[in-house]
Parts: sequence; C-alpha cells; structure tokens
Amino acid sequence: MKITRHTVAAAALILATAAFAADTPKQKPGTEGQGPVFEKIDVRVINLDVVVTDKRGNHIHGLTKDDFQIFENGVAKPVSNFYEVASEPKTATATAATPAAPQEKLSLAQIEQIPDNQKRRIIFYVDNLSLMPFNRNRVFKEMKEFAKAVLRPGDEAMVATFNRSMKIRAAFTRDPIQIQQTLDTLAGESALGVSNKSERRDVQGRINDAQTYDDALAQARQYAQSVEHDLRQSVTSLNALMSTLAGVEGKKIVVLTTEGFQIQPGREMFMLVDEVGRQKGWTAGGTMLEGMFFNASNLIQDVAKTAYANGITLYAIHAGGLGAQNDDIMADSSRSTPYSVAQSAISNSTESLELIAQMTGGVASVNTNNFAGAFATIEKDLDSYYSLGYRAGTERVDRQRNLEVRLKNPKGLTVRSRQSFVEKSTFAEMNDRVIANLLYRTKSNDLKIAVRSSSPVPTDEGLFKVPIEVQIPLNSMTFLPQGDVYAGGFTVYVAVANKDGDMSDVSRKQHQITIPNAEMEKAKGKYYTYQLTLLMEPGLNKISVGVVDDVTSTTGFAKDQVIAQDMR
Repeated sequence: MKITRHTVAAAALILATAAFAADTPKQKPGTEGQGPVFEKIDVRVINLDVVVTDKRGNHIHGLTKDDFQIFENGVAKPVSNFYEVASEPKTATATAATPAAPQEKLSLAQIEQIPDNQKRRIIFYVDNLSLMPFNRNRVFKEMKEFAKAVLRPGDEAMVATFNRSMKIRAAFTRDPIQIQQTLDTLAGESALGVSNKSERRDVQGRINDAQTYDDALAQARQYAQSVEHDLRQSVTSLNALMSTLAGVEGKKIVVLTTEGFQIQPGREMFMLVDEVGRQKGWTAGGTMLEGMFFNASNLIQDVAKTAYANGITLYAIHAGGLGAQNDDIMADSSRSTPYSVAQSAISNSTESLELIAQMTGGVASVNTNNFAGAFATIEKDLDSYYSLGYRAGTERVDRQRNLEVRLKNPKGLTVRSRQSFVEKSTFAEMNDRVIANLLYRTKSNDLKIAVRSSSPVPTDEGLFKVPIEVQIPLNSMTFLPQGDVYAGGFTVYVAVANKDGDMSDVSRKQHQITIPNAEMEKAKGKYYTYQLTLLMEPGLNKISVGVVDDVTSTTGFAKDQVIAQDMR
C-alpha cells in the first residue's frame, strides 16, 4: 500500500444535489449551501492513557480518580472520566500435569461487535535503512513471540519497513501467524545498515588520513549531510504512516526498530576531527560548533508530535544493543576509534529514541540486549494502565496543548503519558477519519449513513463521472426549532483512492435542512438523500464518505467500491 496523494484528480466532487426521500418536503428554497442558523453543541472529552510504575518497573494497580491531577498548559483540569485497565496476571508456563486453561475464543460475529475504541492496533515499523541484519533478526525473534502472545480478539497488527521508501509488508491483520511469517520473510532480506556502517568506517578512515584540518572537516560535513538526508526521509515516511491512523479509533502503538535516528547528524565525526587534530597538531577550532549546525532535534520532535496528534504511543528499540559500542570502537581493525567518539555515536542515536518515547508516553529500549524484556514492558503497558479524561473547551482549533499528569502523592512512583495533544478542528478531524476509512477497517457510523454508487459515465478526458447517493436517516440527525421551521444541517466529506493506492484530496460540502413545523412528525422514519457526482480514473476505485451533523458533531462513515469502465 502506498500512502500518497494523487496529484491529478483521482476524485473531484463536480455536482451535488439533495432531497428528502418519499414525500417529505425539500429544504427551504435558497438555503442550500448557507451556513447553519443554529447554535452548535460540542462537548469534548480529552482522554489520556497513563501508566504508573514503581522504581523496579512494576505496574501499580488500585489507584483512584482522586490520586491523579491533570494540567493543560499549566492549568489544572478536573478529571471527569476515569477507569483502570488491569488484565489478569499470566500464570507460569503450564506443565503436562497442570495444563493451561484454554483461552476463550470468540466468533467472528462477536469480534465484529467489539467497539472500535476498545480495540488495539500495533504497528511494527522496521527501519531497514539503519539496521544490521544480525541485530534486526535477533529483535525479530522476540517480536514474533510478542505478536503471538499479545493479540487478543479484535486486535490488529501491521508490519511496515523503510528502506529509502516505506512499504506495508503486512496490512492490518488479526492473524499473528501472518505477522510471524512476514517477519521471517524480512529476516531473509538485506538491510542497508551494512552499507551505512561501511560508509561510516570509510569516513573515519579519511578523517584519520587527512593532511589538513579543512580536508578532515569537509569529510565530517559531507557525512553529516548524508545522514541528515536519510533521517529526513525516514521521518517523512514514518510521519506519513502515522498520519493515516489519525481517524482510527482505539489504542494505537508503534514499535520502532532502528539503529539510526541521530539527533545531531554526524556528531561523532566532528568529535573525531577534534581528536585527530590534537594528535596532528592542527591549530583550528570551532569544530563542535560546526557540528551543532546539523541539529535534527526538531525532526525528532516532529515524530513525537505526529504520534501524539494522532493518538499513538511510540516504543523504540535500538537493535544494536550492547554490541553497538564495541562495533564503533573496533570500526577499523588497524586503529581503534577513540572511546569518546564511540560513546558519542551511541548517544547520538539513542537520545532521539528516548525523547520520542518520553514525549508520547512510551519506553525506549537502549543499551541492552534484553529485547524480550522490552517487549514484556510493551505488553504490560497494553494490559495495565489508567484512562483519564477531562472536558476540553468549546473552541476546537488545530493547536498544540501541553499536558502533564501527576500523582497527588507520588511515593517514588513514575507516571508515563503523552506530554501534549492537538485538539483538532472538526474539519481536520473529519479529513483524517475519511482517509482512515479508505485504508482501514472501521464501523464507526453513529449517523447510520449509507452510500450507493451508480453506473460510471465516460468523459472525453478518459475519466469517468460516477453518480453517488448518500442516505442519511433523519432520526439520526438533530433539528432545533427556529420560528416556523426546524433547522439542521450536515457536512459531507468525500475522498477516493485508485487501484494504485493514490488518494485524492478530501472534498467537502456543507448543506442546511429546514423542515416546517407541521411536517416534522412526518419526517420521522424517513431519510435524506444527498446526491453527488465524482470524477475518477479508470479501474477499481474506493470511495470514502463521512458526514458530520453540524448541530451535535455526530458522525457517520461509509465506503463503496466502483469499477470505472465503459459499459456501453
């Protein structure tokens, strides 16, 4: 699956009309497209998942609503919603004499009835650009066991890789065996970490052999530019993937496996220039100031911001583990890398992982080979946490707000939660959810809308006009008395993806409905039909439609598929 926006018109909303079904009167003449004449009701609750642990990392249970404090931009907010998620502790491995009790199996129908907000979605993101195959595959060993153990009914997992381009290797699935098989396939593939390490050793050699300070500095600068370029590509791809999950409900985590993500690209090379300069007696300074020019902290923070803006917790695993330091010290068999340079290389790629994990409420596994322990921590976080909520203001703007969750009596306990959130406008949120409806399974449809398409009509430009009907039950909408009529309204959002996975921009159209007081009782039980025509490319196209009630912000989503071809 590619995650791109089609630059040509994969879909264009070219015509929109609307009418009541059956004999219900149409909207008041001249009001179509006007803004609503009623006051909007919009009460929002911001939810936070909070993990509380002691000094040994054990999860703490039994806390109450009164134990917590929430601060938004430094201002205390009353906790309005609270519950604890606490799964039963797993027993020791069963023996033949005491077999484990069989896990309750749910039917497909029962799984489909699980609300979306109670499901969990796990994304395994493998940064093949930075990974050494051996290090990657030993993480995979524990990752497969984690996937096997953690997925419960209704949960889904995905595998994505980055190797100068992002690819979905396993789309969201409930089958842990598919995840394991995908990881086995990846384990047999190459990774660019080998060539990256070779490049790093070559640069170190050229710096050591440089005859002048300027020559050595030029090598460090060129290396930093290359690393920064790769990092920017990695961040862009990861952010694009996380952005598509914005409209997906439930608990979402990303497990990032990498050996890269340098917070200061090339830092260790500039330090090596200083070390070599002292040995060779070069009279030059300012090397580290030069290195500070290559600062990717904003890029790294963008990853965290994208994550918490879309309700995602990031868990980072540095696959190099304890061996990474030794690899850098022995980078060249003929001459070892100074210890300070090797340490700088390690901290340069681990500080970033600790930062994004901390900002999103997750955990970073660095400087350790205990990958089983890392996945055990993730599993505990998924099974044991507190959900806190507070009421947001009525203003909905695309603006970041800082969050802090505290315990009134900490007692040496550690609290982990996301440190910020973006209260998205209705427009931004609906855009996200319409795109998510194109890509992922969802049954979010409180308005109970339905979408039906008609036969495509070819155009002279090689595209097709496809008539679409959006049916909205009037009982699902809210109408307010306005003099001699009842007034309501809705906004329709539409997007299309073609057979290659390219997506159109989201089109939006607002519509107002007025019903005379005398006709209001007759309107009950009927539906409102909104008709539009989409312009799309030949072949298979997926259509995603979202409708939001402009009075209550209640939403509905539906989708359909169209094969655009000439049927004449």
